[in-house]
Amino acid sequence: MTTMLPTGENSVEAPGTRALDVGIALLTLSLLVVSIGGVFGASFEHGAVLILLIAVFGFMYTFGAMNMPRWNTVGRLVWLLGLTGVWIVAMMVTPVAVYWVFTLFFLFMRSVDNWIGIAGVMVVLGIAILMQAPRGLTLGGVMGPAVSALVVVMITYAFKVIVRVSAERQELIDELVSTQDRLAASEREAGVAQERQRLAHEIHDTVAQSLSSIQMLLHAAERDLRSTGLSHEELKVPLERIEAARHSASDNLSETRAMIAALTPAPLSETSLPEALERIAASFSRAGDIAIDVEVDGEPQQLPMRVEAGLLRIAQGAVGNVVKHSGATRARVTLTFAPAEIRLDVVDNGRGFDADAQPEKPVGLGHLGLDAMRTRAKELGGELIVESAPGGPTAVSVAVPVDAAEGSGGRINRKIEEEE
Repeated sequence: MTTMLPTGENSVEAPGTRALDVGIALLTLSLLVVSIGGVFGASFEHGAVLILLIAVFGFMYTFGAMNMPRWNTVGRLVWLLGLTGVWIVAMMVTPVAVYWVFTLFFLFMRSVDNWIGIAGVMVVLGIAILMQAPRGLTLGGVMGPAVSALVVVMITYAFKVIVRVSAERQELIDELVSTQDRLAASEREAGVAQERQRLAHEIHDTVAQSLSSIQMLLHAAERDLRSTGLSHEELKVPLERIEAARHSASDNLSETRAMIAALTPAPLSETSLPEALERIAASFSRAGDIAIDVEVDGEPQQLPMRVEAGLLRIAQGAVGNVVKHSGATRARVTLTFAPAEIRLDVVDNGRGFDADAQPEKPVGLGHLGLDAMRTRAKELGGELIVESAPGGPTAVSVAVPVDAAEGSGGRINRKIEEEE
């Protein structure tokens, strides 16, 4: 039997309460089987009526338990009133039927998840006590059903709490798993970018440098040959071979430069950092229906590739958080070229968050890109600062000292062009 927790007019499947539903089903079966004992010693007509009532109650219970999730509140109440009517008639036939009230207690609490369920339990409890009045009320006859009703209410409430806590825990687990996947993807992306950058530097410092040196040596060899005083005919073959070698070295240097360009972050391969920021802002603006402005303060200067790539990735992460989490309608990206540092600021007018409490949260509870951005800023020799509070706004700022930027060397493509 599937388990359903009704909420208002609809019901929501709650697999965590399956044990409770199975327990209700077994309890009902046991009570009906015990009630069959009332047939023994009774007249034929009396026994037949009791068997019929047991069968009707059992059928109505099974039918309702299977179809209740599709019924609204009115449908469930009609079903419960029908079961209550059969139960009242059964108590007139055999006193044992009074124990069917346990099933009714559970069904009222499970079928109507509000004050109506509690009221139904109280009404059924009152009927169970009043039906004993002709035979004389006793303390046990009153306290038994009353305590049973209280126990049923507490059990049902406890199971609902367990289901809610389990659902919240499952949601947290799903979020953690999703977060781990995103974090792993982010780490893979960062690793790939770092490896591409390392390869670009290695190719420049080895292959490109060697090809440039070969070209310079060939130029020197040509000058030396021409200064030997040899005739044109004698110089023709050596000069042709030197020219072929120079062309080969030049072609290979062009291919190397193209390879290095391919390893450079795509937005930076053909544009400057401010232009790349403009492109990213435009892309996120279209995707998130949010106005994103890009401003450049100071005199733009050529930055090392790793610094430009790092600042670009930080900007992508910050603007991505704005679009995904902040609920902002406007954001501004500011790139500042100062004498002592290069600063990137991303400010939005969103709802903000508790920036002071964020480091205390376990990984996976929101604002997941902050750690990655802090790490990237640290690798650039800078520091990431986040200023925010519930209600907003939020500002993300990273500053890279000029000394740290210059220490990482010039941009590779520019170096190659200069050496060529």
